[in-house]
Amino acid sequence: MIDVDKLQPVLLLVGRILLGAIYFIGGVGLLKGDIPIDFAATKGVPAALVWLGYTVKFFGGAGVVFGLFTRLSALGLVIFTIATAFIFHTIPGPVFMKEMSMIGGLLVLIAIGPGPFSVDARLSKKQA
Repeated sequence: MIDVDKLQPVLLLVGRILLGAIYFIGGVGLLKGDIPIDFAATKGVPAALVWLGYTVKFFGGAGVVFGLFTRLSALGLVIFTIATAFIFHTIPGPVFMKEMSMIGGLLVLIAIGPGPFSVDARLSKKQA
């Protein structure tokens, strides 16, 4: 039988990377200037909020991937994802439901924390 408790640190690391990568990669558009301001405007979203959203995606995604300010990063992504799900997707369409699943994963991460293979864990060891 597989001892999941022994695998938990690795599972948390892989899960964080997979969960955060979609946001981080999307947020890279911030650096490249590929921000869909025109599309967002058709939904009534001001350009400033689009820039803010991509900033949250970039830094929140990086925070989750690297396990830095993990719970705060995940919370920011939850708020971002709730907003974008209701603004841009059909309820209860498949993309909307994918967004809800992402929120579920982020909430689990907030509850459990980043695990030992994270910057947060290293920082807490230095403070102890």
